[in-house]
Amino acid sequence: MKKVLLVDDESNILLAVTMCLEGEGYEVITAVDGVEAVGLAFDSEPDIVLLDVRIPKLNGFLVCKALKEDARTKEIPIIFLSARAEEEDIRKGLSLGAVDYLVKPIEPDDLIDRVKNYLTK
Repeated sequence: MKKVLLVDDESNILLAVTMCLEGEGYEVITAVDGVEAVGLAFDSEPDIVLLDVRIPKLNGFLVCKALKEDARTKEIPIIFLSARAEEEDIRKGLSLGAVDYLVKPIEPDDLIDRVKNYLTK
């Protein structure tokens, strides 16, 4: 079973995305802040990370940078899921090593398609 690390500080997003992914057979682990996200990524070795930009303690950009700089996690695909739709934010996320950047609200089918796509590469 493929493991997804979902990082968001909004409980309704965590619940909706978790239900969507579990319905497709993924194991989902969640974090609500950047420090917890980095620790879970190092400890649980997820197959993919879904990461919000605006999270407490370390923002999503700093989390992405930390994961891409560590040998244990640098190959894990990261998809940003954010309400921040500014071109500058999207460029920044991709330049830090994320494979994709989805703007909330996200269609469940689109999210599943993206996750499946990056887990088969």
